[in-house]
Amino acid sequence: MEECVVFDIDNTLFDSRERFDVVARRFGIISPRELPFEIQKEFWKSYMDPALLSLDRPIARAVEMAVLARRRGLKVIIITGRYERLRADTVTQLVQAGVPFDALIMRPEDNYQEDRDLKPFLVRRIRCNVVEYHDDDLDTLLEIGKMFPRALLFLHRPDGTFDIIQQENRKGH
Repeated sequence: MEECVVFDIDNTLFDSRERFDVVARRFGIISPRELPFEIQKEFWKSYMDPALLSLDRPIARAVEMAVLARRRGLKVIIITGRYERLRADTVTQLVQAGVPFDALIMRPEDNYQEDRDLKPFLVRRIRCNVVEYHDDDLDTLLEIGKMFPRALLFLHRPDGTFDIIQQENRKGH
């Protein structure tokens, strides 16, 4: 089976903190968890406004990791919590930043699952052996680690730094 590397987008390949902060200020909050669920949906809808994607900045180190994975002969798959309606804008953003990718798998419309539940479901759609998974959410990485115990799991931060989640950190999760 072909080997692949999977990347998240927001706060993994792109620093989306400014977009988040703009929306948080509109709602007068620090975290969307402060809001009732129905209002949280409105928050995330505003966060996914294509007009705000221009606030995102490519994270050079992560983009370079995707480029190097491609040079090593690995498929580069993007799995994102962004909604399908953002596909064209997302493809433009990835291409402009120089991110190589073989597939872009996006959140279905009207899906409000946590990423730790959604992304393992979406990763089952790809037909390759995941050897690296890059995300900014530890819970998502731990779930992926259960599916691909030999994969390297990279926990990214929007400042371009990351940690590799070691096997011993996965036990008990």
